[in-house]
Amino acid sequence: MIAQLQADLEADELAEILAAFAADIHSRADQLAAALAAGDTGLAHRAAHSLKGAALNLGRQRLGLICAHFQHAGQADIKALWPEFAAICDAVLAAQGQTGLAFEVDSSIVRA
Repeated sequence: MIAQLQADLEADELAEILAAFAADIHSRADQLAAALAAGDTGLAHRAAHSLKGAALNLGRQRLGLICAHFQHAGQADIKALWPEFAAICDAVLAAQGQTGLAFEVDSSIVRA
């Protein structure tokens, strides 16, 4: 998908899209962490749904898949998946030349 975007867009347009996606990853990760800390699985599910859509639209399948799991998971399951989610986010961000989560989101608030 990124290769197709590179072919279809000017470099600055693609950079804008990827920067917006990186900001979305950071924002949604913050929302997920806050939702988990508050015990608000509804908010966690909505944040995961939004990030899943953006990830899949850009061909980031692994991120989309874990977000799909988050959408239907309970709080304990989301907490258990958090380290994998963070690693996937960091890998996606690194592939785009962006700073990873490592860790803007306080991972201690999502530990069981």
